[in-house]
Amino acid sequence: MKIVILDDWENITDSVGDLDKLRKFADVLIYHDQPTVGTLKERLQYVDIIVLFRERTKITKEILDAMNNIKLIAQTGTGLAHLDLYEINKRGIPVSTTPGGSIAAMTELTFTFILALSRNLFNLTTQMKEGVWPLTVGCNLSKKTIGIIGLGKIGSSVANIAKAFGMRVIAWGPTLTQERAASVGVEYVSLEQLLQESHFVTVHLRLNENTKQLLNAKHFELMREDAYFINTSRGQIINEDALVEALQKRSIRGAGLDVFTKEPLEPNHPLLKLDNVVLSPHIGWKTDETFDNFIKRTVENIESFYIYNKPINIANQQYIKQELEEKR
Repeated sequence: MKIVILDDWENITDSVGDLDKLRKFADVLIYHDQPTVGTLKERLQYVDIIVLFRERTKITKEILDAMNNIKLIAQTGTGLAHLDLYEINKRGIPVSTTPGGSIAAMTELTFTFILALSRNLFNLTTQMKEGVWPLTVGCNLSKKTIGIIGLGKIGSSVANIAKAFGMRVIAWGPTLTQERAASVGVEYVSLEQLLQESHFVTVHLRLNENTKQLLNAKHFELMREDAYFINTSRGQIINEDALVEALQKRSIRGAGLDVFTKEPLEPNHPLLKLDNVVLSPHIGWKTDETFDNFIKRTVENIESFYIYNKPINIANQQYIKQELEEKR
């Protein structure tokens, strides 16, 4: 049995003791680089199980064609936008996931952005380091309106924290209903109303064909001039050029962004020249607790699949059930 762990860019995986459980029945190889397609195909040619960190490596038809022994794709997190699921399902390859591991981390980063923007903390820090004692006025969160686009587990967690700050919470989502919003204690509104009324707009959606480029120039034009836009979800959900224009024109007050259309940002990207944005390099999920949880739950998924013959947390179960039974 050969298991390959890809995408450990931070070189943190091997410090998690649970990997020893896998080493009892498999050779475990860990890679910390970002290989070329050719190198990746070579590494995965005789692999039984691959472990992927988030969406760092795309698994395409070309990659799948080179994987002669693959029996399980063990995905950390729940995002699957980087996987060619049509080809994976056609081959009957199960994909296990680790749901729920980064809810707290994502919620906390969202409010890091909100708090930093509401008090202009990063600009103030820069000015003070330059010897200036700036005179500025921030804003309270209490009694402000936060609009949450996407009221899943992370969006609901953000809603609960927002209510603790005394904020009015409204929400919209492509599949959200008034009843489900009410069950979280949130007011359901249209997307247009959310944009028009919110002091803070925060996005918590999965990236798919229905959400790609969901927000464009007309949506940013609907927002209040004193509004802040927060995106810790996926960069492709918005039209990034339209957001940049809104920030440049000051038609909205500012933005906090952890995700971008293309990552990493180019050195001359216009977002890097703006003083009304707070940026982070796609770290929303990235905490030591989240890494630990990802590895532990991935090990559980692999043990259940390989040792106990009882696959758990299979995201594409309905598509591969028959093929999986035939393989095993």
